[in-house]
Amino acid sequence: MMQRLWLASLALAAAAVSVLALVLRRLLMRVEVAGESMTPALLPGDYLVLRRGAPAPGTEYGQIVALHDPRPEGDGRLLLKRIVGQPGEALRVGGALQINGRVLIEPYAHGEAPAGQHRGINRLAADTYFVLGDHRGASTDSRDFGPVPREAIAGHAVRRYWPVAGAGWLRPPERRLLGVGP
Repeated sequence: MMQRLWLASLALAAAAVSVLALVLRRLLMRVEVAGESMTPALLPGDYLVLRRGAPAPGTEYGQIVALHDPRPEGDGRLLLKRIVGQPGEALRVGGALQINGRVLIEPYAHGEAPAGQHRGINRLAADTYFVLGDHRGASTDSRDFGPVPREAIAGHAVRRYWPVAGAGWLRPPERRLLGVGP
């Protein structure tokens, strides 16, 4: 009798672990950083946990998101980029990023964007975002493939788990704009 109870408990525990694993697989995904476009925030060889889907409305700015390369010549691989433009905003991307006529302070960004990648966007449509890599000179991003619809975002980064020395939560930076405006 005791042995049957023990086996039943073991089977129940195994079933619970299996169900939990399935639920987590639907909610989360793991990725390895392969390129240099998000340096220094993310380095090649970093491993991340992403929550599936786009960030919650109102929390999008600065989030690192994953999307499948939308370019016709793209191979559908996942790209990691930072949301810098949100629905309804007018952007100008050049030597500095301007949002609604005000310069966005971007302490995470570096590298010069080639003049051929300078862009002006009248207004981002509803549920549409502008994404850029932090390393502006080495990134394939919205300057190349345009604004990204919300449903194209496969996930958003929540935690780096490898290497252990860099492990921790990935929090978006505070949004700061220069100039006069709201």
